Order: sequence, then structure tokens, then C-alpha cells
Amino acid sequence: MRSFTAQLAERVLAGRAPIVIGLDPRADALPARLLPDAAPAQRIVEFHRLTLPVLARHAPCVKPNIAFFEAHGAAGYRAYEETCALARQHGLLVLGDVKRGDIGSTAAAYAEGHFALADALTLHPYLGADSIEPFLAACRSPQDGRAVFVLVRTSNPGARDFQDLVVGNRPLCDVVAEAVTRWGADLPRAEGYSPVGAVVGATWPQELARLRALLPHAWLLLPGVGAQGGKVQDLAAAFDRRGLGALVNQSRGVMQCFAPDAADWLERIDAAAAAFAAECRAVARGSR
Repeated sequence: MRSFTAQLAERVLAGRAPIVIGLDPRADALPARLLPDAAPAQRIVEFHRLTLPVLARHAPCVKPNIAFFEAHGAAGYRAYEETCALARQHGLLVLGDVKRGDIGSTAAAYAEGHFALADALTLHPYLGADSIEPFLAACRSPQDGRAVFVLVRTSNPGARDFQDLVVGNRPLCDVVAEAVTRWGADLPRAEGYSPVGAVVGATWPQELARLRALLPHAWLLLPGVGAQGGKVQDLAAAFDRRGLGALVNQSRGVMQCFAPDAADWLERIDAAAAAFAAECRAVARGSR
């Protein structure tokens, strides 16, 4: 199979916006008219059954956040599985926002289970290289062609608690960025980018150029636009001159852009996704 990074680059070079739409389904934010008497997990699946074909017109990739599914127990996890399958049916790449990271056989089990559902995963690196290695095996294999996005500089205010700690004479997030570069150094590249990417919050634009320089071959996943205060126009430094190298994420600004009782909620999602795609495409192309 062709790798996640190859497919992503191909789609962006063909004119798709460098965006990923986050799927963070809150039961209280779903359309009120959508299966009102059904269980939350069932309503979540139906919501995605209707919205994913719309998103596929604008985005190359979606990012289901497993926490919002797991909140509904076993039925919620089945809804996550169904949502990932639906996304793939509509030709969307799936970036599973699972933020896993553990040692040895536990990490291997996470990798096996989650790569069965998603093309790429988010990981945290706190446990070190051996906690990442089982996921890299799927990135290394031509048959699997998977990718990972390692947390480097997260979008939340509390990121400063640990990520700003000085190690030697550098902030910890820079040390992690350099590790991401090492982990991807020997893996197959597509259009110059390795399958080991990095999560860098759009809420820290003053740090973006420095981190981009430390991550020259990594796709950057840029969360935090919209509700968290990040601005698309501040993200040009993340892209190369071809408009590659970064995926801007937005979740609530697209998927919760309507009042629950709105009759035209699907049209609003379509319009919000189109506007977000146009804004990001303009910024990425402006970096050329």
C-alpha cells in the first residue's frame, strides 16, 4: 500500500487544502433532530455517516479523537471503529488521535490495535525511544505505510509546565523535536518528508520557525486554530515552498459551527469546511 505521507503529499500537490478536520463528537452538540431517541454512540455514527462525504470534498484527512468515543463505553469504541471505516470508505486518510505511549509489549499491542483502524496516530514521547519503536515498525514497513505524530509543543497553556523546562541550554520541546528528527531519519520519505511527524500547537506561532528548523523532514500537525485562539495566518513558517509539510487542524470551528436546533446544520458544516480549506490553502501557497 502507498504510505500515508505519500498519499497526503500527492493530495496537497494536486490542490487539496493542507488541513485535517478533527472529529470530537460531543453528544450535547449533535444536531437535535438527528436520531433524537437513539443512544449517543448511535447518534455519533449517524452524524459521521452524513458529514464525512461532505468533509471529503474539502479535506484530505480527518482526525477522530478517541476520548469523545470512549466516553460512551464499549458502544463508543464501536462508534470509533465505524467512524474510521466510514472515513476510509469516502477516501479520507484517518489520523487517530489516541496519544498513546507505553513500553515494550504494551506499545506493540497499542500499535497493532490502533493501526488496524487508522493510517496515522498521535503519540506522546515521555517514556522514550523504546515506547515509540513498536509504532515505527509500521512506518518502516512498505506494506503498512503508516505514520505517527509525536507531541512536541502542545497547544494548551499548561504546555509550559514541562515543555519549557531547560535541558542543557534548550527547552525540553526542542530536545523532543530533535528526537523526532532522529527517529525519522532512516525511514522512507515521500516528497522529502518522513512518516514521523510532530504535533506543534498553532497557539505558539512565535516558536514555529525554530521548531520547523529542528524538524526539517517532519510533517507538522498544527492544532489549536479557532476555539483555542490560534490563527491560520500565523502558520506560514510551517510550510515549504510547495505548500507541503504541515496539516492545520480545526475541530469545533467546523464540526460544531451550528446550534443543535439548526435545520441547516449540514450546509453550515459544508460552508465552514470550505472556508477553512480556502484560508489554509492561501497561507500554504503564500509560503512559496
